[in-house]
Amino acid sequence: MHKKQIRPLARLHGYWLYRRFLSGTHTWPEEKKRAYVFHLLRQTLIRASEGIPFYQERFRKAGFNPARDFRSVEDLSRLPLLTKDDVRAHHEEMVDRRYFSTSVEANTSGTTGQPMTMRLGLHYIAFDYACMYRFWAQAGYRFRSRFAAVRSYVPQTASDPLWKFNFWQNTLYMSAYHLKPSNSHAYIEALLKFRPEFIRGYASSVNVLAEYAYPRRKEFDFIRGIFTASETLLGSERETIERTFGKKLYDWYGMTEPAVVITETADHNGMEVNWEYGFPEFLESEGLQPNERRLVATSLHNPVMPFIRYETEDIVRLADQNPAPRSLYPKIASISGRKDKTILTPDGGRLPSLNFYSLLQTYADILKFQFIQRDLSHVTMKIALRPQAADIPALIDKLRAEVTRRLGPRVILDIEQTEDFERSPDGKTPAFKRLFKPTL
Repeated sequence: MHKKQIRPLARLHGYWLYRRFLSGTHTWPEEKKRAYVFHLLRQTLIRASEGIPFYQERFRKAGFNPARDFRSVEDLSRLPLLTKDDVRAHHEEMVDRRYFSTSVEANTSGTTGQPMTMRLGLHYIAFDYACMYRFWAQAGYRFRSRFAAVRSYVPQTASDPLWKFNFWQNTLYMSAYHLKPSNSHAYIEALLKFRPEFIRGYASSVNVLAEYAYPRRKEFDFIRGIFTASETLLGSERETIERTFGKKLYDWYGMTEPAVVITETADHNGMEVNWEYGFPEFLESEGLQPNERRLVATSLHNPVMPFIRYETEDIVRLADQNPAPRSLYPKIASISGRKDKTILTPDGGRLPSLNFYSLLQTYADILKFQFIQRDLSHVTMKIALRPQAADIPALIDKLRAEVTRRLGPRVILDIEQTEDFERSPDGKTPAFKRLFKPTL
Protein backbone atom coordinates (compact mmCIF):
# COMPACT_ATOMS: atom_id res chain seq x y z
CA MET A 1 0.00 0.00 0.00
CA HIS A 2 1.19 3.53 -0.80
CA LYS A 3 0.95 6.64 1.35
CA LYS A 4 -1.51 8.25 -1.09
CA GLN A 5 -4.07 5.50 -0.44
CA ILE A 6 -4.47 6.21 3.27
CA ARG A 7 -4.42 10.03 3.16
CA PRO A 8 -8.17 10.58 3.84
CA LEU A 9 -8.11 8.57 7.07
CA ALA A 10 -4.71 9.98 8.03
CA ARG A 11 -6.10 13.52 7.73
CA LEU A 12 -8.98 12.72 10.07
CA HIS A 13 -6.67 11.00 12.57
CA GLY A 14 -4.26 13.92 12.28
CA TYR A 15 -6.93 16.48 13.07
CA TRP A 16 -7.89 14.45 16.15
CA LEU A 17 -4.22 14.37 17.26
CA TYR A 18 -3.97 18.11 16.75
CA ARG A 19 -7.08 18.85 18.80
CA ARG A 20 -6.40 16.31 21.56
CA PHE A 21 -2.63 16.67 21.89
CA LEU A 22 -0.72 19.27 19.85
CA SER A 23 -3.11 22.12 20.60
CA GLY A 24 -2.01 21.98 24.24
CA THR A 25 1.72 21.22 24.20
CA HIS A 26 2.66 24.91 23.96
CA THR A 27 1.74 25.18 27.66
CA TRP A 28 4.21 22.51 28.75
CA PRO A 29 7.16 23.67 30.88
CA GLU A 30 10.63 23.21 29.37
CA GLU A 31 11.44 20.31 31.68
CA LYS A 32 8.42 18.35 30.45
CA LYS A 33 9.30 19.06 26.81
CA ARG A 34 12.87 17.84 27.32
CA ALA A 35 11.65 14.69 29.07
CA TYR A 36 9.24 13.97 26.21
CA VAL A 37 11.97 14.34 23.58
CA PHE A 38 14.45 12.24 25.54
CA HIS A 39 11.89 9.46 26.09
CA LEU A 40 11.02 9.22 22.39
CA LEU A 41 14.67 9.39 21.32
CA ARG A 42 15.61 6.58 23.69
CA GLN A 43 12.63 4.51 22.61
CA THR A 44 13.56 5.02 18.93
CA LEU A 45 17.15 3.93 19.52
CA ILE A 46 16.25 0.87 21.59
CA ARG A 47 13.65 -0.30 19.07
CA ALA A 48 16.17 0.12 16.23
CA SER A 49 18.78 -1.89 18.14
CA GLU A 50 16.26 -4.69 18.71
CA GLY A 51 14.67 -5.02 15.28
CA ILE A 52 16.62 -3.35 12.47
CA PRO A 53 19.68 -5.11 10.99
CA PHE A 54 21.13 -1.90 9.55
CA TYR A 55 21.20 -0.14 12.92
CA GLN A 56 22.25 -3.24 14.81
CA GLU A 57 25.45 -3.28 12.75
CA ARG A 58 25.93 0.50 13.08
CA PHE A 59 25.53 0.41 16.83
CA ARG A 60 27.89 -2.57 17.12
CA LYS A 61 30.62 -0.77 15.17
CA ALA A 62 30.16 2.35 17.30
CA GLY A 63 30.29 0.34 20.52
CA PHE A 64 26.91 1.81 21.42
CA ASN A 65 24.16 0.04 23.35
CA PRO A 66 21.25 2.51 23.62
CA ALA A 67 19.70 0.77 26.62
CA ARG A 68 22.97 1.23 28.52
CA ASP A 69 24.75 4.16 26.85
CA PHE A 70 22.02 6.68 26.00
CA ARG A 71 21.86 8.91 29.07
CA SER A 72 21.45 12.34 27.46
CA VAL A 73 20.69 13.73 23.99
CA GLU A 74 24.40 14.55 23.65
CA ASP A 75 25.10 10.79 23.51
CA LEU A 76 23.48 10.70 20.07
CA SER A 77 26.66 12.23 18.63
CA ARG A 78 28.44 8.90 19.14
CA LEU A 79 26.57 7.53 16.12
CA PRO A 80 27.52 8.17 12.48
CA LEU A 81 25.38 10.32 10.20
CA LEU A 82 22.82 8.69 7.92
CA THR A 83 23.06 9.84 4.28
CA LYS A 84 20.61 9.66 1.42
CA ASP A 85 22.92 7.16 -0.28
CA ASP A 86 22.76 4.98 2.86
CA VAL A 87 18.97 4.91 2.61
CA ARG A 88 19.02 4.06 -1.10
CA ALA A 89 21.59 1.29 -0.64
CA HIS A 90 20.18 -0.29 2.54
CA HIS A 91 16.45 0.29 2.28
CA GLU A 92 15.45 -3.31 3.01
CA GLU A 93 17.85 -3.64 5.95
CA MET A 94 16.45 -0.45 7.53
CA VAL A 95 12.90 -1.81 7.93
CA ASP A 96 11.69 -3.20 11.26
CA ARG A 97 9.43 -6.09 10.25
CA ARG A 98 7.57 -5.94 13.56
CA TYR A 99 5.85 -2.75 12.38
CA PHE A 100 5.61 -3.55 8.66
CA SER A 101 1.88 -4.42 8.65
CA THR A 102 0.94 -0.96 9.93
CA SER A 103 3.08 0.96 7.44
CA VAL A 104 2.90 2.16 3.84
CA GLU A 105 5.44 2.97 1.15
CA ALA A 106 6.42 6.54 0.29
CA ASN A 107 8.88 8.01 -2.20
CA THR A 108 10.95 11.10 -2.63
CA SER A 109 13.13 12.11 -5.57
CA GLY A 110 15.74 14.13 -3.68
CA THR A 111 17.48 17.29 -4.76
CA THR A 112 19.54 15.60 -7.48
CA GLY A 113 16.71 13.63 -9.01
CA GLN A 114 17.62 10.30 -7.41
CA PRO A 115 14.47 8.57 -6.10
CA MET A 116 14.41 7.23 -2.56
CA THR A 117 11.90 4.77 -1.11
CA MET A 118 10.93 4.45 2.55
CA ARG A 119 8.32 2.95 4.88
CA LEU A 120 6.16 5.21 7.02
CA GLY A 121 4.02 4.14 9.96
CA LEU A 122 0.34 5.08 9.93
CA HIS A 123 0.65 6.96 13.22
CA TYR A 124 3.58 8.97 11.87
CA ILE A 125 1.59 10.08 8.80
CA ALA A 126 -1.29 11.17 11.02
CA PHE A 127 1.15 13.05 13.27
CA ASP A 128 2.54 14.82 10.21
CA TYR A 129 -0.98 16.02 9.37
CA ALA A 130 -1.49 17.05 13.00
CA CYS A 131 1.49 19.40 12.76
CA MET A 132 0.10 20.75 9.50
CA TYR A 133 -3.29 21.51 11.07
CA ARG A 134 -1.60 23.31 13.95
CA PHE A 135 0.45 25.29 11.43
CA TRP A 136 -2.67 26.31 9.51
CA ALA A 137 -4.53 27.18 12.72
CA GLN A 138 -2.14 30.10 13.26
CA ALA A 139 -4.03 31.89 10.49
CA GLY A 140 -7.46 30.88 11.79
CA TYR A 141 -7.98 27.56 10.00
CA ARG A 142 -10.78 25.29 11.18
CA PHE A 143 -11.53 21.81 9.90
CA ARG A 144 -12.73 21.98 6.28
CA SER A 145 -12.05 25.70 5.91
CA ARG A 146 -12.14 26.64 2.24
CA PHE A 147 -8.77 26.24 0.49
CA ALA A 148 -7.30 26.85 -2.95
CA ALA A 149 -4.22 24.78 -3.77
CA VAL A 150 -1.82 25.73 -6.58
CA ARG A 151 -0.09 22.35 -6.60
CA SER A 152 -0.60 18.62 -7.17
CA TYR A 153 -3.42 18.74 -9.74
CA VAL A 154 -2.54 18.04 -13.38
CA PRO A 155 -5.28 17.80 -16.06
CA GLN A 156 -5.19 14.38 -17.70
CA THR A 157 -6.24 15.55 -21.17
CA ALA A 158 -6.40 18.82 -23.10
CA SER A 159 -10.16 18.91 -22.53
CA ASP A 160 -9.93 18.59 -18.74
CA PRO A 161 -10.53 21.72 -16.63
CA LEU A 162 -7.59 23.71 -15.29
CA TRP A 163 -8.97 23.44 -11.77
CA LYS A 164 -11.03 20.87 -9.93
CA PHE A 165 -12.99 21.01 -6.68
CA ASN A 166 -12.46 18.29 -4.05
CA PHE A 167 -15.58 18.17 -1.86
CA TRP A 168 -14.06 16.11 0.95
CA GLN A 169 -11.15 18.51 1.39
CA ASN A 170 -13.23 21.58 0.48
CA THR A 171 -10.33 22.57 -1.77
CA LEU A 172 -10.11 23.99 -5.27
CA TYR A 173 -7.05 22.37 -6.85
CA MET A 174 -5.58 24.53 -9.61
CA SER A 175 -3.01 23.38 -12.16
CA ALA A 176 0.28 25.17 -11.61
CA TYR A 177 1.44 24.00 -15.04
CA HIS A 178 -1.12 26.02 -16.96
CA LEU A 179 -0.92 29.33 -15.11
CA LYS A 180 0.27 31.69 -17.87
CA PRO A 181 -0.22 35.32 -18.92
CA SER A 182 -2.77 34.29 -21.55
CA ASN A 183 -5.12 32.63 -19.03
CA SER A 184 -4.16 34.32 -15.76
CA HIS A 185 -7.39 36.34 -15.90
CA ALA A 186 -9.41 33.11 -15.79
CA TYR A 187 -7.48 31.89 -12.74
CA ILE A 188 -8.08 35.17 -10.93
CA GLU A 189 -11.79 35.10 -11.74
CA ALA A 190 -12.05 31.50 -10.51
CA LEU A 191 -10.44 32.45 -7.18
CA LEU A 192 -12.65 35.51 -6.77
CA LYS A 193 -15.71 33.35 -7.42
CA PHE A 194 -14.61 30.52 -5.09
CA ARG A 195 -13.42 32.95 -2.37
CA PRO A 196 -11.06 30.62 -0.46
CA GLU A 197 -10.04 31.63 3.02
CA PHE A 198 -6.58 30.15 2.46
CA ILE A 199 -4.20 29.46 -0.41
CA ARG A 200 -1.40 26.89 -0.34
CA GLY A 201 1.14 25.81 -2.90
CA TYR A 202 4.75 25.70 -3.98
CA ALA A 203 6.49 29.00 -3.30
CA SER A 204 7.28 29.50 -7.00
CA SER A 205 3.66 28.84 -8.04
CA VAL A 206 2.12 31.13 -5.41
CA ASN A 207 4.65 33.77 -6.42
CA VAL A 208 3.47 33.60 -10.05
CA LEU A 209 -0.17 33.77 -8.93
CA ALA A 210 0.59 36.83 -6.79
CA GLU A 211 2.20 38.59 -9.75
CA TYR A 212 -0.92 38.11 -11.86
CA ALA A 213 -3.31 38.99 -9.03
CA TYR A 214 -1.52 42.20 -8.03
CA PRO A 215 -3.65 44.61 -10.13
CA ARG A 216 -6.76 43.27 -8.35
CA ARG A 217 -5.22 42.86 -4.92
CA LYS A 218 -7.92 44.87 -3.14
CA GLU A 219 -10.49 42.25 -4.16
CA PHE A 220 -8.64 39.53 -2.24
CA ASP A 221 -9.36 40.87 1.23
CA PHE A 222 -11.10 37.56 2.10
CA ILE A 223 -7.75 35.71 2.13
CA ARG A 224 -6.72 34.93 5.71
CA GLY A 225 -3.53 32.97 5.12
CA ILE A 226 -1.05 31.88 2.44
CA PHE A 227 0.93 28.67 3.07
CA THR A 228 4.06 27.74 1.11
CA ALA A 229 5.95 24.46 1.34
CA SER A 230 8.13 21.90 -0.48
CA GLU A 231 10.77 24.31 -1.77
CA THR A 232 12.89 27.19 -0.53
CA LEU A 233 10.97 30.46 -0.23
CA LEU A 234 13.10 33.27 -1.63
CA GLY A 235 13.00 36.76 -0.14
CA SER A 236 11.89 38.18 -3.47
CA GLU A 237 9.01 35.68 -3.59
CA ARG A 238 7.87 36.61 -0.09
CA GLU A 239 7.93 40.27 -1.08
CA THR A 240 5.82 39.64 -4.19
CA ILE A 241 3.28 37.45 -2.37
CA GLU A 242 2.86 39.83 0.57
CA ARG A 243 2.65 42.84 -1.74
CA THR A 244 -0.48 41.27 -3.23
CA PHE A 245 -2.11 39.47 -0.30
CA GLY A 246 -0.70 41.28 2.72
CA LYS A 247 1.49 39.95 5.54
CA LYS A 248 -0.34 36.63 5.67
CA LEU A 249 2.38 34.29 4.43
CA TYR A 250 3.43 31.26 6.50
CA ASP A 251 6.29 29.05 5.31
CA TRP A 252 6.62 25.33 6.16
CA TYR A 253 9.82 23.29 6.06
CA GLY A 254 9.37 19.53 6.03
CA MET A 255 10.11 16.48 3.92
CA THR A 256 8.76 13.06 3.00
CA GLU A 257 11.50 11.56 5.14
CA PRO A 258 10.35 11.17 8.78
CA ALA A 259 12.83 13.62 10.20
CA VAL A 260 11.87 17.18 11.16
CA VAL A 261 9.30 19.96 10.67
CA ILE A 262 10.10 23.66 11.09
CA THR A 263 7.39 26.28 10.61
CA GLU A 264 7.01 30.03 10.50
CA THR A 265 5.74 31.56 13.73
CA ALA A 266 2.39 33.32 14.08
CA ASP A 267 4.09 36.72 14.37
CA HIS A 268 6.09 36.10 11.15
CA ASN A 269 9.27 36.66 13.15
CA GLY A 270 11.31 33.63 12.12
CA MET A 271 10.68 29.87 12.28
CA GLU A 272 10.52 27.33 15.09
CA VAL A 273 11.13 23.61 15.40
CA ASN A 274 8.05 21.44 15.92
CA TRP A 275 9.77 19.75 18.86
CA GLU A 276 7.14 17.02 19.27
CA TYR A 277 7.86 15.73 15.73
CA GLY A 278 11.59 15.06 15.40
CA PHE A 279 14.94 15.81 17.03
CA PRO A 280 17.17 18.29 15.13
CA GLU A 281 20.89 18.87 15.46
CA PHE A 282 22.46 22.09 14.21
CA LEU A 283 26.04 21.30 13.28
CA GLU A 284 28.78 23.77 12.57
CA SER A 285 30.74 23.07 9.41
CA GLU A 286 33.66 24.49 7.48
CA GLY A 287 32.60 26.96 4.79
CA LEU A 288 29.43 28.10 6.53
CA GLN A 289 28.73 31.58 7.84
CA PRO A 290 28.82 32.11 11.65
CA ASN A 291 25.02 31.90 11.89
CA GLU A 292 24.66 28.90 9.55
CA ARG A 293 24.37 25.24 10.54
CA ARG A 294 23.97 21.89 8.81
CA LEU A 295 20.62 20.36 9.67
CA VAL A 296 20.70 16.76 10.92
CA ALA A 297 17.54 15.13 12.28
CA THR A 298 16.27 11.98 14.00
CA SER A 299 12.80 10.43 13.77
CA LEU A 300 10.61 10.29 16.86
CA HIS A 301 7.43 8.63 15.54
CA ASN A 302 8.36 6.12 12.80
CA PRO A 303 9.49 2.80 14.33
CA VAL A 304 9.12 0.86 11.06
CA MET A 305 12.01 2.78 9.43
CA PRO A 306 13.52 5.44 11.71
CA PHE A 307 16.01 7.93 10.32
CA ILE A 308 18.71 8.32 12.97
CA ARG A 309 21.05 11.32 12.57
CA TYR A 310 19.84 11.94 9.02
CA GLU A 311 21.88 14.39 6.95
CA THR A 312 19.14 16.49 5.34
CA GLU A 313 21.69 18.38 3.18
CA ASP A 314 19.89 21.64 4.05
CA ILE A 315 21.40 24.68 5.75
CA VAL A 316 19.72 26.50 8.63
CA ARG A 317 20.31 30.18 9.34
CA LEU A 318 19.91 30.89 13.05
CA ALA A 319 18.09 34.03 14.14
CA ASP A 320 20.24 34.10 17.29
CA GLN A 321 23.60 32.36 17.57
CA ASN A 322 23.37 32.45 21.37
CA PRO A 323 19.82 31.43 22.33
CA ALA A 324 18.57 31.53 25.89
CA PRO A 325 20.20 28.71 27.88
CA ARG A 326 16.89 27.06 28.76
CA SER A 327 15.30 27.24 25.30
CA LEU A 328 14.76 23.83 23.74
CA TYR A 329 15.96 24.86 20.27
CA PRO A 330 17.17 28.12 18.73
CA LYS A 331 14.85 30.29 16.66
CA ILE A 332 15.53 29.98 12.94
CA ALA A 333 15.68 32.86 10.49
CA SER A 334 15.49 30.81 7.28
CA ILE A 335 16.37 27.48 5.68
CA SER A 336 18.22 26.97 2.43
CA GLY A 337 17.03 23.80 0.72
CA ARG A 338 15.89 22.70 -2.70
CA LYS A 339 15.27 25.49 -5.19
CA ASP A 340 15.35 24.35 -8.80
CA LYS A 341 14.89 26.49 -11.85
CA THR A 342 11.42 26.49 -13.31
CA ILE A 343 10.93 25.28 -16.87
CA LEU A 344 9.95 28.17 -19.13
CA THR A 345 7.50 27.75 -22.02
CA PRO A 346 7.03 29.77 -25.24
CA ASP A 347 3.68 31.16 -24.04
CA GLY A 348 5.12 32.64 -20.83
CA GLY A 349 4.51 29.71 -18.50
CA ARG A 350 6.82 28.88 -15.59
CA LEU A 351 6.42 25.24 -14.71
CA PRO A 352 7.27 24.36 -11.07
CA SER A 353 9.83 21.61 -10.66
CA LEU A 354 8.07 20.07 -7.66
CA ASN A 355 5.26 18.56 -9.69
CA PHE A 356 7.82 16.80 -11.88
CA TYR A 357 9.38 15.39 -8.70
CA SER A 358 5.95 14.19 -7.60
CA LEU A 359 5.36 12.47 -10.93
CA LEU A 360 8.74 10.74 -11.03
CA GLN A 361 8.41 9.40 -7.48
CA THR A 362 6.06 6.77 -8.90
CA TYR A 363 8.64 5.39 -11.38
CA ALA A 364 10.56 2.89 -9.25
CA ASP A 365 12.81 1.85 -12.17
CA ILE A 366 14.27 5.37 -12.59
CA LEU A 367 17.46 5.63 -10.57
CA LYS A 368 18.22 9.21 -11.54
CA PHE A 369 16.82 11.93 -13.78
CA GLN A 370 17.77 15.35 -15.07
CA PHE A 371 15.91 17.98 -17.12
CA ILE A 372 18.01 20.10 -19.47
CA GLN A 373 16.28 23.05 -21.14
CA ARG A 374 18.28 24.29 -24.12
CA ASP A 375 15.78 26.91 -25.32
CA LEU A 376 12.12 27.79 -24.83
CA SER A 377 10.93 25.03 -27.14
CA HIS A 378 13.26 22.11 -26.37
CA VAL A 379 13.72 20.05 -23.20
CA THR A 380 15.89 16.96 -22.85
CA MET A 381 15.12 14.54 -20.05
CA LYS A 382 18.01 12.27 -19.09
CA ILE A 383 17.20 9.10 -17.17
CA ALA A 384 19.27 6.29 -15.66
CA LEU A 385 17.31 3.04 -15.21
CA ARG A 386 17.75 0.06 -12.94
CA PRO A 387 19.53 -2.85 -14.70
CA GLN A 388 16.51 -5.08 -14.04
CA ALA A 389 13.97 -2.61 -15.49
CA ALA A 390 11.43 -4.47 -17.65
CA ASP A 391 9.90 -3.34 -20.96
CA ILE A 392 11.95 -0.17 -21.22
CA PRO A 393 10.26 1.05 -24.46
CA ALA A 394 6.83 0.92 -22.76
CA LEU A 395 8.22 2.71 -19.69
CA ILE A 396 9.68 5.49 -21.84
CA ASP A 397 6.45 5.84 -23.86
CA LYS A 398 4.42 6.23 -20.66
CA LEU A 399 6.96 8.68 -19.22
CA ARG A 400 6.93 10.72 -22.44
CA ALA A 401 3.14 11.01 -22.34
CA GLU A 402 3.11 12.06 -18.67
CA VAL A 403 5.88 14.65 -18.98
CA THR A 404 4.59 16.04 -22.31
CA ARG A 405 1.18 16.63 -20.73
CA ARG A 406 2.89 18.83 -18.16
CA LEU A 407 5.17 20.64 -20.60
CA GLY A 408 2.38 21.43 -23.06
CA PRO A 409 2.17 21.02 -26.84
CA ARG A 410 4.63 23.79 -27.72
CA VAL A 411 7.63 22.22 -25.99
CA ILE A 412 9.48 19.36 -27.72
CA LEU A 413 10.63 16.64 -25.33
CA ASP A 414 13.57 14.32 -25.94
CA ILE A 415 14.20 11.43 -23.53
CA GLU A 416 17.73 10.09 -23.31
CA GLN A 417 18.62 6.91 -21.41
CA THR A 418 22.12 7.50 -20.11
CA GLU A 419 24.44 7.52 -17.10
CA ASP A 420 26.13 10.72 -18.26
CA PHE A 421 24.57 13.73 -16.50
CA GLU A 422 25.53 17.39 -16.71
CA ARG A 423 27.18 18.88 -13.66
CA SER A 424 27.36 22.37 -12.21
CA PRO A 425 30.73 24.06 -11.55
CA ASP A 426 30.73 22.80 -7.95
CA GLY A 427 30.45 19.20 -9.16
CA LYS A 428 26.80 18.69 -8.23
CA THR A 429 24.23 17.20 -10.62
CA PRO A 430 21.21 19.52 -10.61
CA ALA A 431 17.88 17.89 -11.43
CA PHE A 432 16.85 20.95 -13.48
CA LYS A 433 19.30 22.96 -15.55
CA ARG A 434 18.64 25.80 -17.98
CA LEU A 435 21.30 26.40 -20.63
CA PHE A 436 20.07 29.77 -21.87
CA LYS A 437 19.36 33.18 -20.40
CA PRO A 438 15.73 34.17 -20.82
CA THR A 439 14.94 37.58 -22.25
CA LEU A 440 12.96 39.89 -19.98
